Amino acid sequence: MKNKTKTIAVCGCIFAVTAAMTSPVYADTNASVYNNPYLVDNWEDKAVANLTSSNGYTLIRSAEDASSECVGVLVPGTLVTVEGEENGWTKVSSGSMEGYVSSDLLVTGAEAEAAYLKANTIYGTVNGAGTPVYSGESTDSSVIMTLDDKAGVTLISADNGWFEVKVNGQDGYIAASSVSINADMHDAITLEEFEAETGITPDTTVNTVDSRYTQDEINLLAAIIHCEAGGESYTGKVAVGAVVLNRVNSSAFPNTISEVVYQSGQFTPASSGALSAALASGVDADCYTAAVNAINGENPIGGCLYFHAGGGSGITIGNQTFY
Repeated sequence: MKNKTKTIAVCGCIFAVTAAMTSPVYADTNASVYNNPYLVDNWEDKAVANLTSSNGYTLIRSAEDASSECVGVLVPGTLVTVEGEENGWTKVSSGSMEGYVSSDLLVTGAEAEAAYLKANTIYGTVNGAGTPVYSGESTDSSVIMTLDDKAGVTLISADNGWFEVKVNGQDGYIAASSVSINADMHDAITLEEFEAETGITPDTTVNTVDSRYTQDEINLLAAIIHCEAGGESYTGKVAVGAVVLNRVNSSAFPNTISEVVYQSGQFTPASSGALSAALASGVDADCYTAAVNAINGENPIGGCLYFHAGGGSGITIGNQTFY
C-alpha cells in the first residue's frame, strides 16, 4: 500500500535575521575582519541553494545519491562551503554539518552572493560619534555624512576593510573598524530542527521544494493530480500538474491554481466531490511529489492545455492524451 501524506510546503522565509549583537569587527586587510558568516569577501568556495522564493528549501543528502538519507536542510540564504564536486553532486559543509547537494540546486560566485544578500538583510551599529560615511572605499573620498554613536546602518557588501552601507536611503562606505554587526544568521539545520522551527515535515522524496505558490495551492494541485491521474505513471501525474500550471500561465484561463481547478466545467472532480474528499483525506505521496516537481518546472507535455482519456491526436502518456 502506498503511503499517504498530507501535502506540505514552507510558507515564508523561516529564518529572518534578528538583532543579536555580536563582537565588534575590526578592519584588517588580511580579511580576518570577514571571518564570520555574515559578510563574505571571497565567494570562490562558497555556495547558496538556488531558491527563487522564500517558500523553498533544499535537502542535504548523506551520499551522492537522491535516495540516500537526508541529513540537513538549506533554506534561502543559508551559506555553505564547497568541499568538492563529483558526478553531479557537491560536497558541502555548514557549521558542524556535512553532506551532499545536487550541483544543479546550488549557485556559486556572484550568483551565490546575490542570493545570499537577497535573503539576508544584515545590519550594523556604528561605534563612536561622528563616524564618517564616505563616497568610496578611501578616506580620500568625499564625506557624505557623519553618524552618531550607535546609529544603525544596513550592510550591503564587504571589501578591503570597508563595508558598503545604506543609511537614510543613501549608499556609502564605512571603515569596517567602525561598525559592529547585528545579526543572528544560520547554518544548515537538521530535519528535526527544521520541523521544530516551522511545524513542517520536509518532503524527503524530492531534493528541493521551491514554490511561488501557497501551501493550499500545492495541496490543491496534488489533490487534482490524485483525482485525475492517481492510477497513472509518475510522468502521467506530472503531465496533469503541467496542464494546470500551463493554464495558470495562459491568458486564456484564470491566473491561480485554485481558479483554474475550480473553473466551471473544466475538472469533473471539482464538482463531483471527489476533489474535496482527496483534500480531506490526503493523497498518495507520489501525487504530491509530481505536484512539487511540476511547480519546479518538470513538464513532459510542453504547452498543452487540455487532456482526455484514451488515445488521439496529441501526446499520449499512459491512458491519457494531452493536447
